[in-house]
Amino acid sequence: MDPNQIKAWEDFLPQSTIEYLLNPTAETIGQSLDGIATALCWPLLKLRIIEKNKLEQFANEIRNKNSQIPIENRDSSKIGLAIKAIEEARYQLSKDDIRKMYVNLISSTVDNRKNDVVTPRLATVVSQLGSDEAYFLNTINKMKNHSIIYGYMSIVDNKTFATSDLPDRFYSTGDDTYTLLNMASINILESLGIIEVHERASLTSNLYTKHYKFLEIFLKSRVENIKLPKNEAFEFTHAYIRTTNFGDHLLDCIFE
Repeated sequence: MDPNQIKAWEDFLPQSTIEYLLNPTAETIGQSLDGIATALCWPLLKLRIIEKNKLEQFANEIRNKNSQIPIENRDSSKIGLAIKAIEEARYQLSKDDIRKMYVNLISSTVDNRKNDVVTPRLATVVSQLGSDEAYFLNTINKMKNHSIIYGYMSIVDNKTFATSDLPDRFYSTGDDTYTLLNMASINILESLGIIEVHERASLTSNLYTKHYKFLEIFLKSRVENIKLPKNEAFEFTHAYIRTTNFGDHLLDCIFE
């Protein structure tokens, strides 16, 4: 850290934290980042852009999370990227789900078991997520192979073979519940390079085949009372979403 920058923080940081910032060691990485979080967020706190209790919570979470890293795995070689993550996080401290992602990312950045995949882009991508995107990422993170099947109904004209898709797309997590996809969020995640969307394609293992069948039954039940012209019929369309390699690295760093 720049000693001149640290000097400007002396009025509101305890001396012990100043010492951690000037001489970070494996044992004190957590305290160093805790102090940096307080320092970087202080101007926004003074302007009442962030709340004091949220800043304190953020700093404590950073300290506690980093204290869980075994000393032999603590690595300050990418501490600059941890500071970048703190800078990005300070604008979203009021969003608990996003803040926790940042805390995990900061911890991953100073953990040599994970930080080989940490790049500046990770913090930038998290800064562009909202709660809807965070919710979906948490869901896909729990799924086998980071993959989710979904489907939708299409209307096929048997004379012209023209196909029009109904807008609602539902995904399955394999527990007999079906959730409407937020396509705006999916588009954001796809544009960020986190996921790949495969429409009119399917995952083929027996497990997925079973869930597609149940999803088809559910979707057909939603349109069974809709009357179509004689030359038209409903058709179930398979699809799936999976993470990219970059997405896998991101999930590994932002979730426990």
